[in-house]
This record gives sequence, structure tokens and C-alpha cells, in this order.
Amino acid sequence: MPDRVARHHVREEIQRRILSGETQPGERLSQQSLARELGVAQGTVRESLFELQWLGLVESIDRLGVFVGKLDVERICQAYQVRAVLEGLASRLSCHNAGRADITKLRSMAEDVYKLAKKEKEDERGRLDREFHFHIIKLSRNDILIRLAESYRILGMTVRASREQQRIYEEHLAIVDAIEHDRPEDAERAARLHVTEAARRIEAEARQGNFIPKWVD
Repeated sequence: MPDRVARHHVREEIQRRILSGETQPGERLSQQSLARELGVAQGTVRESLFELQWLGLVESIDRLGVFVGKLDVERICQAYQVRAVLEGLASRLSCHNAGRADITKLRSMAEDVYKLAKKEKEDERGRLDREFHFHIIKLSRNDILIRLAESYRILGMTVRASREQQRIYEEHLAIVDAIEHDRPEDAERAARLHVTEAARRIEAEARQGNFIPKWVD
């Protein structure tokens, strides 16, 4: 197996274990054990863990090893600050790139997110909501922005703050409408507002002791 393919495979497998809860926050990750289990060289595991560290999933502690990252509200809200800026920019750039089919898809996804929320299908709703936002990011056609977005997308997988679903639906549509009618400033403003409101809800739940960060896939 080529080194790049092997590294991708190892990174995805370790990421899967963390997001699924199979490997818990604070748990030590042994490079030797992982290499033996996954049938690759320790160097491949080391490089994969370095990539996951950049994404925020693991952390390296000098002379102790590599551990699954521990989640806290401050770290998640920092990720949301970055997300607000990048998704605002992505929405602005999408105005010039989105075609009719893209708009139709985004609007359909927003509708389905809302329907799944009404049916209380939280796992499916969460996955589709993330797909909606990442589709806008891809429409920016900015490779650097897309790569940067990967890091906060991982942290975004920890969040299930309780927001009013009708409001989320309206915010999604406001973003799509602005992109459809080629209003870059409105698109950026709507996207940043949407992310900021989510962060505010997380902070409010944290103050009340009702928010527990948890990896979800």
C-alpha cells in the first residue's frame, strides 16, 4: 500500500474510533499497538496522529505520548469563532459560483434538515446539517478555505445544542436566498449570524450546566 494511501487509511480509522466513542477522550494512543493492529509502519501511524492533532482530535504531551483530545466548551467556542469567519467567506464566494442545481440542492437540504428535526431524528438531522454547510464551503471553490474548514468541522461534530428548529430553518433559507440572488454581503452576514447564534446557545447551556460535549459522527 502506498504511503499516502496507508496514512489516509490509518487516519480515517483512528478518527472513526474517536468519533464513535470506541476510543475515549483522555485515552492514550500507542503508536506501536496501532501499527501492529493496522498492519503499517510506526512512522505511518505517527504521521497520521500528527494530522489528527492538527484537526484537534488528539494531543501530544511531552514524554507521555499521544492522547485522545479532551473536549471543553471554550475550545468548541473558539472553533465556532473560526467557523463564523470561514463560512461567512464561503457564503460570499458561493454567490459567484452557485448554479441553479446547487441552489435547488441547498434548498432541498434545508427543507430535509427541518423535517428530520420535526421527526426528532437527531442523528440524521445532524449529519445532513453538516452536509448542508460543507456544500456551501465547497461552492467557494477555494482549496485553502476548504482545507481550513476541515479542522472546525471535526469540532463541530461534538455539538448538539438545543436551538429552536424553526429559527435554524429560517437562517438556512436566508443564506440560500442571498446566495441565489447574488448578494455577497447578505450571504456573509447571514452565515456568520447563523454560526454565532449556535455558539451563543452552547455558551448559555454551558452556564446552566446543561451542555456536555460529546463526539458524534
